[in-house]
Amino acid sequence: MATKPKTARKVTQKPMLSSQLNNLKFNKQALLKNRKTLPFLVIIIILIITLLYVFKGVFVVALVNGEPITRLSVVRELEKQSGKSTLDNLITKKLILQEARKRNVAVTKTEIDSELKKIEENLKSQGTTLDQALQLQGMTKVQLNDEIKIQLSIQRMVEGNIKLSDKEVQEFLTTNKDQFPEGTTEEAMKKEATDQIKSQKLQEKTQAFLADLKKKAKVLNFVNY
Repeated sequence: MATKPKTARKVTQKPMLSSQLNNLKFNKQALLKNRKTLPFLVIIIILIITLLYVFKGVFVVALVNGEPITRLSVVRELEKQSGKSTLDNLITKKLILQEARKRNVAVTKTEIDSELKKIEENLKSQGTTLDQALQLQGMTKVQLNDEIKIQLSIQRMVEGNIKLSDKEVQEFLTTNKDQFPEGTTEEAMKKEATDQIKSQKLQEKTQAFLADLKKKAKVLNFVNY
């Protein structure tokens, strides 16, 4: 009878000891796991800090006596000044490119390069370079290429409707004959007259074409300037 309580104590202690061992084993595994993941966390933190430093210009554009001017504040100020005109310009370009795709009008790189060469030659004759002109306008060569593509696309879609008569050329020559340099041949005058009349008509047709595109377009603005 006296041995029964001892037996009971041994039965209750074994599960407790087993549980403690299991907990110790689990804590040891968790500790080892944490030690393995800690270097990765440190690397990630260092990487984030490095990226923030390298690309700091994405978030902060200037420091004034230690106080930052954020890129977002610059964007907001620019939107106040020219947000509406910039958005209208982007919408117009989008409409032109959409219409060009619809009509299967494609502008090749060769055509763009050809126009670019004409611009370079024209600037050279004026004593400047393309790079200087781009810097003055605050444009890049990529942006200029995009503008040329837009202009050529419009020209392709509009110029087919332009008609020029000999009467119009002759009237232009009669009205503007004094504007030509002395010694200009009749053939050269006719060519100049034809080019100017065609350019004027192209401009008028382009304005009408763009007005029609905007009238038919479904534009949903999420921001009103």
